[in-house]
Amino acid sequence: MQKILILGHGYVGSYLYGRLKKIEKSDVTIVRKEFLDYTNSSELIKWFKREKFDYVINCFGFTGRPNVDEGERKPELCYELNTFAPLKLSNLCKAYDINYIHISSGCIYTNYTKEFNEEDYPNFGFFDRESSTYSKSKHAFELGCDHGLILRVRMPFCDRLHERSYLTKIKKYNNLINLKNSKTYIPQLLDFIEKVIKNKVETKEKDILNFVQPNALATDNIIELMDEYGLGNDKWKWVQFDELNCLANRSNCVLSVDKLKTKYGFDPMDEELAIHSALNKIILDE
Repeated sequence: MQKILILGHGYVGSYLYGRLKKIEKSDVTIVRKEFLDYTNSSELIKWFKREKFDYVINCFGFTGRPNVDEGERKPELCYELNTFAPLKLSNLCKAYDINYIHISSGCIYTNYTKEFNEEDYPNFGFFDRESSTYSKSKHAFELGCDHGLILRVRMPFCDRLHERSYLTKIKKYNNLINLKNSKTYIPQLLDFIEKVIKNKVETKEKDILNFVQPNALATDNIIELMDEYGLGNDKWKWVQFDELNCLANRSNCVLSVDKLKTKYGFDPMDEELAIHSALNKIILDE
């Protein structure tokens, strides 16, 4: 029996719990902060001594509502949830010899000079004046962490009109910016984590992995697909980023998935195919 603890009952955490609890010979627990203050090391220590988990998966963090501009308004909370609390957690998992998986962000690169791989030093991270507090806090965790598998996701979307899904956000926005960005299809992220756990892959040594779909699409490609499925918005209009008066700059980049394919043997579907899959399911469920 494998014991798995998921911390954070948000967008990714709730989906992950629904998937992992179906694995045979597994005991999966998901915890909200209201029940267990996972920013408090002493409370975590009590759990780790009592429960003897095989895997701890961190799905909590500060994303900001309605967007990452909130990190500029609440920088202390942003760093607490994205840097300091996860570092305490990874250190405790190391101390108790627990496999650790951390859901993080690839929003620590920007520009289109190349597809960024895991060896490329972030150019939109902790030391960059133009980066957002959110991006700084995500990179700061990577700098301090020395235990566990860090999965970098970007602009996650799923096969429902969930409020946190990229497709739902695009559907609701009136102002669009036409830029190409890597994105993560949540069902495939679940496939990968399920594979790791079923195969009892050790995630103790620090490793960083981009988890996105290959062949990233630009926004205009996305809205063409959404129109095709009858999910368009007749109020859409193209604008420039400067017109939105945002507090924080945004990351715009494409990430490489070569390491995901070669080291971990996982071949993610192309972004266009993933979006077709998601939109088909959304239409069928309506």
